[in-house]
Amino acid sequence: MLTIKTIIENTYAKWGEEIREKVGNNYSMENSSVVSDFPYASLYFLGLPGNSYDLEGDEGTVIPTLQVDIYTNGQRALTKAYEIDEISHSTLIGMGYRRIYGCELIQSTDPSIKRLVSRYSRVIGFGDSL
Repeated sequence: MLTIKTIIENTYAKWGEEIREKVGNNYSMENSSVVSDFPYASLYFLGLPGNSYDLEGDEGTVIPTLQVDIYTNGQRALTKAYEIDEISHSTLIGMGYRRIYGCELIQSTDPSIKRLVSRYSRVIGFGDSL
């Protein structure tokens, strides 16, 4: 049975395993506004609201929503960011998530840093798996 904890842990573990190929160990589950090592990627959950309930108040489905931020710099920074996004996107789509926002280039105060932002969501029901 999936719990909120296992949804978060399983999603992050699978995503991290794949993203490591491009960013090394520079990834996390935190929304950090200060990045010192590039390239860097983060995946964090924006929420897991319930969608349908039984008469006892038990959740029949939850809708996890997450955000992925990718930071790069240097030569071909934007190209590298899109290459990392491609791996991230493929991994999340493979787990049943769908992109609901992005991938958008967010301008940084430092023009040498490129940041791509995407959001994903999916419905998880009773008996579902990741």
